[in-house]
Amino acid sequence: MKEFLIKDEAAFKIRVEVKPCAALKDLNALYFIQEVWGEDDEILHTSTYEFFLTKEEITKLWEGLRDE
Repeated sequence: MKEFLIKDEAAFKIRVEVKPCAALKDLNALYFIQEVWGEDDEILHTSTYEFFLTKEEITKLWEGLRDE
């Protein structure tokens, strides 16, 4: 599993997790996890966006995001 933080502010965080799928060896589960944090360092709300992509599709996504 790979995990990294995209945005890390006191009230708002976005992280990404990538895990290989157990059932289909060519697919990866790609999670975008958005967290809203309160003043007491507690999570107020979490939204998770899940995508199933091949390694080639993840590469294409990355290339599309990096091109301006």
